Amino acid sequence: MSHPGQRASERIPTEMIEADFEIAFNLIDLAQTDQTDSAWGARAVGDAQDVLLDIERRLEVLATRDRLPFDPLLGELKRQIAAARRQVS
Repeated sequence: MSHPGQRASERIPTEMIEADFEIAFNLIDLAQTDQTDSAWGARAVGDAQDVLLDIERRLEVLATRDRLPFDPLLGELKRQIAAARRQVS
């Protein structure tokens, strides 16, 4: 989602959000992979929820045009967290 030629001050906030999405999706994958330890899975889902809150906080400070490309990922992350939460509870 980053554009070549952007200054670092413009690029870094977007790259941080992208990294947060990757972390959250990986936490969900890990929670769903290990079915033997439901407490660990619930913690991983909780951590993914915390990362989601960080993403939403970071998105709030971006301009609308910079925030819009993240809308589909944000919806998918929320959907996957809800599904993972049901699976580990």
